[in-house]
Amino acid sequence: MTDWNRFLVVDAEPTEVSGGRNRVVLLEGRRLLALPDNGYQLLLAWVAGPRRVVRTPAPMHPDQDVIDTFVNSYLVEAGVPPRPRGFAWYLDLPVGTTPSDVWRAVDPGGAHGSPVDLLRVREAMERGVAALYDAT
Repeated sequence: MTDWNRFLVVDAEPTEVSGGRNRVVLLEGRRLLALPDNGYQLLLAWVAGPRRVVRTPAPMHPDQDVIDTFVNSYLVEAGVPPRPRGFAWYLDLPVGTTPSDVWRAVDPGGAHGSPVDLLRVREAMERGVAALYDAT
């Protein structure tokens, strides 16, 4: 994949199913995990790809320039192009899968506080996404 523009834009409001850190929504009949605007979660969006991720227009945060700097530098270091601003991102949840299942599947391991190799993180995400979606 070469472009974030391949991700579908849905111009509709999602309906919240569960809140908190692992927010789940319904959007046009799809059960989705909300992916906040941070590098790790948007790397997951990129790895999962446009068949499994949708986006909706979203208002800009007052500190959007700072957020963009951190998110996009993370993505670029992981070998991914900067993501477009102004969107909320959502990952399809396979039937019977919880947000915790997703995070366990894509966890690269490693000790808390140890240096992070973003290419290793991306590889762990690729393996986890394949396991999650190939099982369905």
